[in-house]
Amino acid sequence: MPSCSAEDFLLASKRCEIANLEELLLTGELVNSISQLVHMLQRERGLSNVYIASEGERFGPQRHEQIALCMEMEAGLRQRLAALDLSACHLSGSVRLYTRIAYVLHGLDALPEIRQRALHLRITAKELTRLISALIAGLLSVVFEAADTAADPDITRALVAMFNFMQGKELAGQERAWGASGFAAGHFETEEQHKLQHLIEAQARCFETFAEFSSPQPLTLWEALLVHECAAELNRLRQIVARAQADEAIPSAFSEVWYDVATCRIDAMKQIEEALAADLLALCTTKLDGAQLDLRNHRCLLNSLVTDAGESSSLSFLTDSLQAFEQHSSEETPPAGRSVYELLKAQSMRLQSVSDELQQARQALMERKTLERAKGLLMEYQGLSEDQAYRQIRQSAMEQNLRLMDVAEIIIERTRILLRNNHTG
Repeated sequence: MPSCSAEDFLLASKRCEIANLEELLLTGELVNSISQLVHMLQRERGLSNVYIASEGERFGPQRHEQIALCMEMEAGLRQRLAALDLSACHLSGSVRLYTRIAYVLHGLDALPEIRQRALHLRITAKELTRLISALIAGLLSVVFEAADTAADPDITRALVAMFNFMQGKELAGQERAWGASGFAAGHFETEEQHKLQHLIEAQARCFETFAEFSSPQPLTLWEALLVHECAAELNRLRQIVARAQADEAIPSAFSEVWYDVATCRIDAMKQIEEALAADLLALCTTKLDGAQLDLRNHRCLLNSLVTDAGESSSLSFLTDSLQAFEQHSSEETPPAGRSVYELLKAQSMRLQSVSDELQQARQALMERKTLERAKGLLMEYQGLSEDQAYRQIRQSAMEQNLRLMDVAEIIIERTRILLRNNHTG
């Protein structure tokens, strides 16, 4: 059996890089399809909330039309999922990604029954919001896993920006749904007011992370939205909700005003989301084209090196390679055409740089995982709701002058010690 040379493995590494980028391009297309479906589901959730809260008097025809659009987007997403190579389950991150996708498909299969219950007013607005929000959360978790497993730092940054913007937009959609339900019912309970305030604060955190990782064009669009008249009008309506006393009567006609203003803002967010998706796909394509060009250049160069080497021995070839590298070691990128060793060294240096940048890009994802884990522990062991868990972490951070991340890490560590002591005791 013939042995493999250094040249063989160098070219194989480039082919692996191309395969990863091809996978990322498919992932980018999948993320784009998820973005389209999430937007449609958010609109359906808002319309359905008003429809249910008004006992079927408002938004009936609009809701019916929206469901048809959702089904169209769902069919497109299912086609994207069918195109995935399930035999690539050995790839890093596939276990989590495929698990998330399975959850999403299960949720999509349950949608027809939920819609029928809503049509016949056999479900509350609160329960419908919970169910559709859980499905959207599952869709967003697919985007999160894509960002967490991407091996290219630039693409990871683009995915981090898009995930956080989509998450912020989803929270804006939940705010629209909860607000529309409260206005349609003609009053807001204290719990609903707290929920809306939590959603407003959570949006701000997501959009801050988006702004940190975003490319220029989407960020410019976002800054324009911040001063748009719909944002100002939404803030005025938010103040009405915040100042309302428990069970204070509010004109139910405000529900349509709230929905229209919130929808105007969310539709503008959709344009930003589309710009992020376009940037992501363009970046994936550019990276893939560059890697394919590198592979062709490497093949040509290695062929020329083999021809030039002639009958020289491996020891002589290695000596020449080392001398060439020492001569150019101060250069950021060794000159092409000197030796296989230079190509290997350049590839190694580039991969180390990529690894360092990737670690920085994933920091925001790591922080989110830590915060979510801390909230989960408080919910499990103290019986808190998600909103209550977050408020407790935030309050502790303010009182101790710490970051949310610091408090989350303390909660995780203390819980670990407590469970260990209980186990040993």
